[in-house]
Amino acid sequence: MRDKRTIAILVAVMITAGAAVLVGENMLISTFSPEIGAFEHELEPGDYFTIQDKDGKELEKTSRHVYAGDEFITEDNMHYRVEKVEGKTATAVLIGREEIAWDVYENEKGETVSASADKSLPVQQQPRNNVIAIYHTHSDESYIPTDGTESIPGEGGIFKVGNVFAEKLRSMGIEVVHDLRSHEPHDASAYQRSRRTASKLLSKDPAAIIDVHRDGIPDPDFYIDEISNVPISKMRLVVGRQNQNMQANYDFAKRLKAYSDEKYPGLVKGIYLAKGNYNQDLSPRSILVEAGTHTISRERAQKGVALFAETLPPVLGITGVPTPGGGETGEGTSGDAAAALFVIAALLLGTAIYLVISTGSIEGAVKKAKQFVTVEWANYLGRRKKE
Repeated sequence: MRDKRTIAILVAVMITAGAAVLVGENMLISTFSPEIGAFEHELEPGDYFTIQDKDGKELEKTSRHVYAGDEFITEDNMHYRVEKVEGKTATAVLIGREEIAWDVYENEKGETVSASADKSLPVQQQPRNNVIAIYHTHSDESYIPTDGTESIPGEGGIFKVGNVFAEKLRSMGIEVVHDLRSHEPHDASAYQRSRRTASKLLSKDPAAIIDVHRDGIPDPDFYIDEISNVPISKMRLVVGRQNQNMQANYDFAKRLKAYSDEKYPGLVKGIYLAKGNYNQDLSPRSILVEAGTHTISRERAQKGVALFAETLPPVLGITGVPTPGGGETGEGTSGDAAAALFVIAALLLGTAIYLVISTGSIEGAVKKAKQFVTVEWANYLGRRKKE
């Protein structure tokens, strides 16, 4: 009778543990606004929107959905707003030229302040330490010329682009937390899954958090360029315009582009203010970076993102001690402790159920388990006594 109670209690504990893990893992998702992920879903690679002016001149192309009210800054800093969308073609109107400088910002009183003259950044822009966090919502994204396909679920070439990004920052003495979790499938719920990752990365108190992607337009010429005779891919910055941090993140993006324009003209293709959240409500220094598109080589994207890495420390006002070869100061995680716990609990529960079914009774299962522990396990350790 005692054995029956023991097994029953053990099974109940394992089931409870598994349920607790599931609840813990899904609690964050259950608190999401239903709008998160509603607008961020992208088109299939090769499918895209074209944005033109009222005279039909092409201004922009993107594989994300375009909505009236979206805004964008082009490579030459012209600011447009989308007025209407018909099918896959949108029409935008010119707002004006955006005069931006990386060391100039608007303080809390609405005054324009030079960072070079006044080192005290606004509260929402003050970096807490020299840590930068990197992750990938669309972990399947890949580059056809190099990876052989546009999508490798859970192991996309985008991870290798992120690795180069991280190593460049580390070589500058910046601590990097590069998360390699998979957020498959590549669907409308991907940003809900990556929200857990972003939230955990923010526990590291990073100066900025970067979600690295690639675009899906078919035209490689839209992104490719050369800087100092080095073939690279241009970068595009994306800011979600439906969260309370939009203005701070928009300012952050503009300052990154301004510094890039000064150091590597043409590297940053532009800034897109998209309808959606992109989990940027979690931090006022959050940005989505599109490193080229699926029809260019991954090597171009890697070289481009390495140059882009140089813009972050000066704009954020952080410094570090350079590490020869980049160092391994960051973190790369491919799983989750809670997920591992759930797997272990599930295995234990499955084993218990298997023993009961295979022996036909709880008593038989207990006997088999005891046999394994006292005989077979001891034999494995080489401690079995001679018979």
